[in-house]
Amino acid sequence: MTQEYENSLRMLIIDILGENNYSAYQVSDERIDKWLERRNVELKKNNGILLENRLIYYSDFYDLRLIIHKNWEQFKPILKDKKRFEVFFSEVENYRDTIAHGRNLTTGQENLLNGITSDLKNLFTFHHNKNENKDDYFIRILKVTDNLGNNLMKNFFPPHPLLRVGDEYEVIVEANDPKGRKIEYEITAFGGLKITQFSNRFIVPIKKEYVAQSFTLSIHARTPDSEYLNETAVLSSYTILPAVTS
Repeated sequence: MTQEYENSLRMLIIDILGENNYSAYQVSDERIDKWLERRNVELKKNNGILLENRLIYYSDFYDLRLIIHKNWEQFKPILKDKKRFEVFFSEVENYRDTIAHGRNLTTGQENLLNGITSDLKNLFTFHHNKNENKDDYFIRILKVTDNLGNNLMKNFFPPHPLLRVGDEYEVIVEANDPKGRKIEYEITAFGGLKITQFSNRFIVPIKKEYVAQSFTLSIHARTPDSEYLNETAVLSSYTILPAVTS
């Protein structure tokens, strides 16, 4: 339940400081070594496949606060008020402890946690939209990953996964609407593929109709209840091979 806030902070850190192993996080070498160790354990556990390669995703929760404090001047244009950030972070930290000890949050605590998370995601989206001079703010796809460990929104050299007929391909879409409206997700492609749902996690069965050297998925996020068209999409390309024959 607190993971959405935690990962939103990680996405913010990546956006400001970068995602490679040597980004200027300004934490000790011991912390970096610990993150690398966790990533290596995950790599071995999954037989050489990493569902998440970015090092910051192997940090502890308190590491995120340290990184933001150490680099506050770079985060200040987005987070605005350091004390406000600290208060919200501490609240989420308390809720993490509550959940970790097997206790349930009250309805009021859940509502506050959802509000804190929504506030952080909105600040992040506003930061990206502020130079557009828009009167309204629109939905944004933040991240698209798959069960092969790919980040499908890489700006340079995006992955071109290899799939085979009979595979069940999983896609996870992270999107944010600044006004908090309900988000509908959709995946479409030639060959009759169309999946529309409110869950952001898709299971796509790979069929023989999709066999192609270059097969493109169109991944959409929209708010169907908005008064104006509020939709965005990203494309991802694949090579689809026929099923293995004995």
